[in-house]
Amino acid sequence: MLTMNGNFYDQWKAEVCKRRNPQKASKMQDYLRNKFSFAGIMSQERSEILKALKDLGINTLSAYQKRALVAQFWQDEYRESQLLALEWMMQWNPKDYLESDLPFFEDLILQKSWWDTVDGIAPNLIGKYAKRFPEKMKEVLNVWENHPSFWIRRSCLIFQLRYRQDTDIASLQRFIHSFKSDKEFFIQKAIGWSLREVSKWNPIWVREVVEAEELKGLARREAMKYVG
Repeated sequence: MLTMNGNFYDQWKAEVCKRRNPQKASKMQDYLRNKFSFAGIMSQERSEILKALKDLGINTLSAYQKRALVAQFWQDEYRESQLLALEWMMQWNPKDYLESDLPFFEDLILQKSWWDTVDGIAPNLIGKYAKRFPEKMKEVLNVWENHPSFWIRRSCLIFQLRYRQDTDIASLQRFIHSFKSDKEFFIQKAIGWSLREVSKWNPIWVREVVEAEELKGLARREAMKYVG
């Protein structure tokens, strides 16, 4: 039972100790290619614990305290800690975002990088940030386009996934053009994924881009999934 002792990280760690499940942990580790350690706490359980933490006042923390707590979760040994922090951040009101949050989000992408966190951060946090601070986002994208981490470059492609008709397709094509020769699986997958989402409302444009950029292989297959 969680108590009102004010230390939300310690409350979480206590729950982890009580709920550890080595069998589930082993399967979860296998799913992510043994890149991270797991305690075996499933998504539904994490959501229940997060709800309890919110009932105890985790959302009343100051902006600085919230980000410091996320950083603490991100340093934890168990992957569930990062996933819990990500689920919590995805519930934050974008009106409460700070302009300084973009380098904070970038740091989260670069620490313990894998698709399970990056693909949550990019469209759900950075995507909302970009609408809140569009000029700052444009400025940073110019840097990210040439970033050495393919996870950051992947984020350039997928941060607009939830935008639908608000997608800046010119910007998206710019990144597709820049990255189309990159052999990295996660880049090619992201090119196709971003185009597949756009194809749901603008299939003609997607077909034109696929042909104009001469996309092949994985990127092309993913992009044309709903186009035919």
